[in-house]
Amino acid sequence: YGLETTLRLPKFLVPFIRKEGFIKTFNPTTTILAAYNYQDLTFFTRTMANATFGYSWAARNYKTHIVNPVQLNLVNMIKIDTGFQRMIDASSYLANSYKDVLILGGNYSFIFNNQKIQKSRDYWFLRVNAEAAGNMLSLASNIAGAEKKEGYLNFFGQPFAQYIRTDMDLRYNVILNDVSSVVYRGFAGIGIPYGNSKAIPFVKQYFGGGANGIRAWQVRSLGPGSYVVPDTIEFINQTADIKLEANAEYRFKLFWILEGALFVDAGNIWTFNEDASRPGARFRFNKFFNDIAVGTGTGLRFDFSFVTARIDMGMKLRDPSISNGSRWILMSRSYNFRDDFAFVLGIGYPF
Repeated sequence: YGLETTLRLPKFLVPFIRKEGFIKTFNPTTTILAAYNYQDLTFFTRTMANATFGYSWAARNYKTHIVNPVQLNLVNMIKIDTGFQRMIDASSYLANSYKDVLILGGNYSFIFNNQKIQKSRDYWFLRVNAEAAGNMLSLASNIAGAEKKEGYLNFFGQPFAQYIRTDMDLRYNVILNDVSSVVYRGFAGIGIPYGNSKAIPFVKQYFGGGANGIRAWQVRSLGPGSYVVPDTIEFINQTADIKLEANAEYRFKLFWILEGALFVDAGNIWTFNEDASRPGARFRFNKFFNDIAVGTGTGLRFDFSFVTARIDMGMKLRDPSISNGSRWILMSRSYNFRDDFAFVLGIGYPF
């Protein structure tokens, strides 16, 4: 369950930018956001509170800038299943991911989008995000001579996260004709914990699979790396610090409100540091290419004008969890419908 409220003001709430010409040219906005989420899952229950203060403005040549100098997240683990707790305690990465944490930092996003609704032409979309958290709290703690409790510095009794994180999402839309197009997408992201953190917070970690990722895998079931999830684990929720992904999708109209798609997805996630409980999970330049998962499939889109619903069926082509022989499934073993095919539902296009 969640509640979110946002206040947007058509100006900058700063004393040094008041020119009317700037407002007319760049359409600046000040955003104040507050949100609260309650998650009650089979293996744990937690709450997440968020408060954000930031600015956005549209620059020339299809560019948009978003700056959030203050972003506060407070994550509280209310309850954790004892069996699940034993599982995560076996991994320092997971043990540091599922815990109470305060995230105080800021972020910046740059967006380039030269799509024009009135003109059917090829267009690019680029979004670059960068964020950092915990540095001001760490500096203040060091100046104040604060002592660590259970290995961590605390702020008002809550351990705080310290990390940097950046990612890039690049898309190229090729308009073939009035009824078909091809979309290419590439994504790369990395988060690095340091200082007061041994792992970036769970809410900031990357995952693979699902309706907007590699669709031959169910959400959060891919990776990290070549790690094989034991059959004894009931709750599959794989996350990591690094993500690489590439997609290509051919879209075409069928009839009435129905559209079709053929796609190929490739990529994986990895940890930045070694995780002894998940062998093969760490990113290494000399072997990451061998960890790439590949899937293909087809899908249907239902264009209701106000919203687009879709269903995709993905099929695994290359599975990095195969330890013996080729990781291309056709060259390694026979297909299993339950394990090698996935159906995913989504709202809107995947990218």
